[in-house]
Amino acid sequence: MFNPEHLVTLRTVVEEGTVVAAADLLGLTPSAVSQQLARLEKEAGQPLMRRRGRNVVPTDAAHVLVAAARAVQAVEERARADLERLRHEVSGPLAVASFPTALRHLAAPALVLLRQRHPDVDPTLHELTPDDGMGAVARGEVGLAVVHDWTMDFLEVPAGVRTELLGTDPCDLLVPAGHPLASRPRVRIQELDGQDWVIEGEGIWSRFLLQSLHDHQLRYRISCHATEIASHVAAVAAGLGLSLVPQLGRERLPDDVVAVPLVRAPTRRVLVAVRRDSARRPVVEAMEKALREVWTGRATVGAVT
Repeated sequence: MFNPEHLVTLRTVVEEGTVVAAADLLGLTPSAVSQQLARLEKEAGQPLMRRRGRNVVPTDAAHVLVAAARAVQAVEERARADLERLRHEVSGPLAVASFPTALRHLAAPALVLLRQRHPDVDPTLHELTPDDGMGAVARGEVGLAVVHDWTMDFLEVPAGVRTELLGTDPCDLLVPAGHPLASRPRVRIQELDGQDWVIEGEGIWSRFLLQSLHDHQLRYRISCHATEIASHVAAVAAGLGLSLVPQLGRERLPDDVVAVPLVRAPTRRVLVAVRRDSARRPVVEAMEKALREVWTGRATVGAVT
């Protein structure tokens, strides 16, 4: 039999593209990764990687073994789920990933609820971007991830992963209290020509905003790059520009900042991502249930505002 650990190493090298990146992800040295690949290649009896210029690329034999690695992982996950269901209880480890605002206002309260109901659950929570969270689910590093995308800019869902919609989260336009648009009941995107903007930098959020501005041929200037919603609010209050900010994770606004609804507001989808083969784990099902209860406000801890 092929060594399962070596199969995982080969799969990681192929998916990450380099030995160095795979070693970093696996917590190994590049030398240890290369040694595992060499042993696996000897067992396979044919080359697994070949040089192409300065890079190395997987051979057909490598792709066969990567498929085997994925199949082994799927069988193991299904077996784990079936064994856990035989106990008729919710217990054991669960790694959860979440993007920052959902971590604070959704995932963390849901984990509190989960542990109140099932004290034998041993959770670990990781703050990851939606792209990184989806990747962590696909690789089996976490059992569940709370991710988001936009209604017109979907995340790519890796093979073997399924997503379920928790709900939608529309953006409001944040403007300084003295801005001409602050008193409007609703604003159209076409009315935002020539504005300065506060954006989040790289990511789905800023891609959507910039694409909308381009689609409507609107002039704009990026005046501030910020990641946290609180930083967006502070920048708007300082008069640096306008911002589109989702409602999830937004605290009560200060008096010098006003939220104005947009016509056809950009809206993000908040999703739960799990591996199909581990979705039947009782602890995964219980966490999904807790997330839905917190989202809808039915839970006794936390609330989404």
